[in-house]
Amino acid sequence: MRLRVMFSVALMLVASASLAFAEPATSVNADIAGGDSDSMAYSLNIAQKYAPWFSNGAFECGPVAEIGGHAWIDNTSHEDTVWGAHISPGIYFTLFTDASIRPFMSVKVGGALNSRDHMDDRNFGSHLLFRTRGSVGASFGENYRHTLQGSYTHYSTWGITRTNDGYGTYGVSYGYSF
Repeated sequence: MRLRVMFSVALMLVASASLAFAEPATSVNADIAGGDSDSMAYSLNIAQKYAPWFSNGAFECGPVAEIGGHAWIDNTSHEDTVWGAHISPGIYFTLFTDASIRPFMSVKVGGALNSRDHMDDRNFGSHLLFRTRGSVGASFGENYRHTLQGSYTHYSTWGITRTNDGYGTYGVSYGYSF
């Protein structure tokens, strides 16, 4: 219980501190992915890209934060569905090109709270998991408002609990920036 409280407070502090530096670069992203244990993973996220820490004519990098919900559905029985919510601060890198696309990558590390601590034969060890995500994609369209990206996302307790089967997904997402 104490670990959950400390983790929740740390996430709130990171999220609230980052909001002070926000610029209008909010996006909504829909993900579809294949997951461990013959499952599908779906998520809907709101991401906020903040003012860059560094920027020149070739690239920029800075902070980003993501909050959203997810569902993991077992393809075999359709009975082991896990619902959850996640929040993940991270870092983005964007390359500036003269073309109509802008390649980018991002890395995020945060947490997730799930409805169940298991799925089929996978025992996650806790309802509260760490979430790590790596993405590579491109922005395109008018003012680069559209994004397509490929991502790998992993959920686990990072060895804090004895049981730590974890859950990983590989997927694609589409996003629209406001």
